[in-house]
Amino acid sequence: MKELILLVLGFVLVNNYALTAYFGLTPLMGFASRREKILVLGLSVTGVMLVASAILWLLRGLIPAWAQILCGVVVVLVLVYLLQLLLGKRLGLYFPVIALNSAVLAIALQLTAADSIVTVLLSALGAGLGFLFGLFLLDGLEARIEDDQLPKAFRGLPIRVLAAAIIALAISAFKF
Repeated sequence: MKELILLVLGFVLVNNYALTAYFGLTPLMGFASRREKILVLGLSVTGVMLVASAILWLLRGLIPAWAQILCGVVVVLVLVYLLQLLLGKRLGLYFPVIALNSAVLAIALQLTAADSIVTVLLSALGAGLGFLFGLFLLDGLEARIEDDQLPKAFRGLPIRVLAAAIIALAISAFKF
């Protein structure tokens, strides 16, 4: 049980796909600071990661190596489309953001080599929660940064990239 909790926490804090591996960085950098939108995006990405990872892990013996990426893309697109049908218009702008999120595909394809479905599900859960953690962390930092005190060249996206780089450096310290 302890190993499973550490696995999830490891993906959230230490092996954060968005902040250390730079998967899914585009939505992380470009989202407005409305917490309910961030929560919907983060939970949607986490759900798609969980289901896509489980499906691709179950199909790992049936998919040839040359077709894994293509099958992964198809699974992710179908899942996001089904999520769009379930949530209706509430998904809106998030449809392409989730469908084209490289973190979803990366975790699903990397976990096909895992030993058990429990490891796959907990790793995908940790990666999704790590993405959500990164969204909230950058949102909190942006709320504390006052644009009028920054030079014009650093306002907006540049300060977010700089903040993400500093956070990534701090997180990478846990790896050693």
